[in-house]
Amino acid sequence: MQEEYKKNIFDKIADKVVYGIASFITLFKKDWKVKNKSKMEEWRLMLYALNRSPPALIGMFLVVVYIFLGIFGPRLATWRYNFFPSLYTSNYSQVVLAPPGSKAYLEFANTTITYPLGADHFGRDLLSLILSGARTSFVVSIIVMVLGVPLGIILGLLAGYKGGKIDELLMRITDMFLSFPPLILAIALSAVLPERIQEFIESYALLQKFALWIFALDTREAGNLGKLLSVILAITIVWWPVYARITRGSTLTEKEKLYIEAARAIGLSSWTIMFKHILPNIIGPILVYITLDFGSVILMEAGLSFLGLGATPPIADWGRIVYDGAQYFPQAWWLVFYPGLVVMLVVLGWNLLGDGLRDVLDPKMRRSIEFKVKKSKKEGEENA
Repeated sequence: MQEEYKKNIFDKIADKVVYGIASFITLFKKDWKVKNKSKMEEWRLMLYALNRSPPALIGMFLVVVYIFLGIFGPRLATWRYNFFPSLYTSNYSQVVLAPPGSKAYLEFANTTITYPLGADHFGRDLLSLILSGARTSFVVSIIVMVLGVPLGIILGLLAGYKGGKIDELLMRITDMFLSFPPLILAIALSAVLPERIQEFIESYALLQKFALWIFALDTREAGNLGKLLSVILAITIVWWPVYARITRGSTLTEKEKLYIEAARAIGLSSWTIMFKHILPNIIGPILVYITLDFGSVILMEAGLSFLGLGATPPIADWGRIVYDGAQYFPQAWWLVFYPGLVVMLVVLGWNLLGDGLRDVLDPKMRRSIEFKVKKSKKEGEENA
C-alpha cells in the first residue's frame, strides 16, 4: 500500500525550508540533492513530527520572536536606551516612574512621549528598554554557545576517542571546573575580569567598534564594555565542561561500533573519524542540550546583571532593569513584572522547543509521532 502524508501549513513550510537548505548546499557541492535524497526525507519527517507537537510549536514561536527581537529590537524601539526624558521637562513627576499607559509632554524637546508599559526612574520608556535589552541577551547567549559548546565538544571527542593519558588529563581538568558551583564561579570571574578585559579592548579600536556595533551601543558606552564582555567570558568558562562530559560519554560508546573499526581499517585519520563519523552520530542529544541550555544562559546572564556584575546603566539589560525596578517595588511594579515576564517567556520557549526536539531526535519517539502523520492512499480514497 503506497503511503502519503496529510500535510498542514507547517509541513509545507518545512518542505520549503528543507529544499532551500538543500539548494544552498548544492551551490557548493554539485549533485548533493541527488546523492542525499534519503537525508532530505529524514529531515522532512523530523520537521513533520515536530509540527505535531503543540508545545514544541509554541516554543518555536517564542524562540523565533526572541531571535527577531534580538536582531531588530533596538531598531523597533521608539526611543534610544540612553534617551532621558527627565532632562527635557520641568515636571519630573510626569516622566519619572510613570505608570503604564501614561503620556507626558516634553516642553524642551517639543514632543509628547507615550509609555505603553510605564517608565523607569530616569523617565525612560520601559518598552523601548525591553526591546533594546533583547539585543544584549541575544548576543550574550549566542557568543557563549559559539565559544563554549565547540570547545566542550572538541575536548570531549579527544578524551573519549584517544583515551589513556589524554582522557585522564582532560577529564581531571573538566572535574576541576565542575567542582565549583557554576553561579559562584561565574560571579567570581565576572568580578575579577572587567578591568583586564577593558584594558585589552581599548588596545584594539577595531575590536571595540565591533563590540559596540554588535550590542547596538553608542560610542560613549565604550568604557562599560569591560563588564559586559566579562560576563560572556565568565559564563563561557563555566559552560564548556558539561558538553565535554556529554560528548566523551557518547564517544566512548560510539567508537566501539563496527563502522568505526572499518574506518580505522581503511586508514582514515583520527580527526576524520571523530568529526565526520562519530560526531554526526552523537550530535542529536547534544543539540537537545544546547536548545535547553539557551534558556539557562539567558537566566544566568540576567542573574549576573541583577547582582550588578553585567551591563551597567544606561545599557539596557533585562536583569539590570529588574534590579533597578526592585528598588521601587511595589510602587513601580511594572519595572519588575514586564521584564520578568519577558525573561520567563523566552526561557519557557527554549525549554518547550528543547523538549520537542528531544522527542523528534529520539528514533522511537519520532516513529510513533510519524505514524500519526502518515495516511495511506487507500484510506484517503475511501474517505473521499
